[in-house]
Amino acid sequence: MKNSKYILMSALAAMALSATAQDFDNDPTLNIENKENKVKFTVGARFMADAALYNTEFTPLHSGATISDARIRTSMAYGQNWYFYADFGFGGGKFSQKNIFLQYSAKDGNDATHAVKVGYYNDPAGTMAAQTSLGAYHFISRPGMATSLGEGRELGATYKYSSNNVFLYQGVFTESAYNRIDAGYNGLTLSGRWLYRQASEANNAFHVGVSARYSKLGGGEEYTTKGATVLKKTLSLGQPLETYVDQNNRFSSCVLPWANEVIDLGAEALFVNPDFFIRAEYKHKIVTKHRDSYRIFIAQQDNIDGWGDPDVWENANKIRTNHFNGAYVEAGYKIFGKDYTYNKHDAVLNGLNGKSLEIVGRFNFTGLNDLTKGEYYSVGRDQYYAEGYMVDWPATGATSVGGGDIYSTTVGLNYAFNKYAQVMLNYTWHHINIDRLPHDKNVHSVQARVQFTF
Repeated sequence: MKNSKYILMSALAAMALSATAQDFDNDPTLNIENKENKVKFTVGARFMADAALYNTEFTPLHSGATISDARIRTSMAYGQNWYFYADFGFGGGKFSQKNIFLQYSAKDGNDATHAVKVGYYNDPAGTMAAQTSLGAYHFISRPGMATSLGEGRELGATYKYSSNNVFLYQGVFTESAYNRIDAGYNGLTLSGRWLYRQASEANNAFHVGVSARYSKLGGGEEYTTKGATVLKKTLSLGQPLETYVDQNNRFSSCVLPWANEVIDLGAEALFVNPDFFIRAEYKHKIVTKHRDSYRIFIAQQDNIDGWGDPDVWENANKIRTNHFNGAYVEAGYKIFGKDYTYNKHDAVLNGLNGKSLEIVGRFNFTGLNDLTKGEYYSVGRDQYYAEGYMVDWPATGATSVGGGDIYSTTVGLNYAFNKYAQVMLNYTWHHINIDRLPHDKNVHSVQARVQFTF
């Protein structure tokens, strides 16, 4: 623990010195413009380095430092309507494709914007937190529920309508950007986010709204048992403890075999004024399941696992629809600096812009426990029993999902040297309720970040 503290202090000092040295007086973004052809090409970059110190009760987390994000950002605008964007990441020591899309937008006679976008980018119903760039976020990480229950980037097409009072954003997507599936097909997703708002002023805005998402899972694996082969689709949910230094999700995760359809329902609210913001979001995820039970039952009848009757087999191998919930509320107060502002095009809060100091706070709940009353959990076998006690040959299949419930409280202090360089400090207390880790109830973390974004 003593060595971890020295590591953290050294990393914080290096971050502060690095940030101070990069006090840009001019826009460091590379801009190439051909006015004759109405083309403007821009190159920018983003870098984030984090340090974290964890304190756990039993299961360890690894304190240390990491390059949490590093990327090159490019864009090209043609005239007033066409816009192409692509960015590529190098965080974690690996190359990865981030956003890449083409957008056509135009204003109508009422000063409302219509935009059609095609490419690989964030799902509209993924969460308001996911729609906000991490470089503009006011915490070191997005809330845990956004990671575990929300959706990230997907390949698809959307239409967006944006006015001072109405924001309508909907589209269609596939589940795999490169069709990398072992069996089945690429799936289909319908998604939307719809808001009512007062957003005529950038530094005084308010919105409330809902989101919905329907996904028909298509890709899976060929599941073979006793000569019978069926398509088995699986959905995994989980989150690290709102950190990028140790991203293990052991405290909050579940695997849902035979997943078939996913329905996400959400609600959100955001208020912004020059010195204060507050935003909140709720997400409910429903996962339905499907299995070719009769075919598997027939294949197992000529061996010791045979049950003799389809209904008996079905009862011993139950599957059911699962429900999960998550919510967060975040608030921030600007001690000094430029006003908080609202991004009307994306319906999110902008990041700090210029020399500023702010204090922020957040409470997050992530609920990945969907437990069936009366079932018993054996830590040694990592298994639930419907009978209420451990048996070797259960006649009734257990249906509990013990992914874990987490209550996370964060306070933070952020200082921006200018619009490009910023340092952040967060403390988070996580209270954990997960059956497979009975000795872990509380995890504390102190994290720091330096970032450059231009």
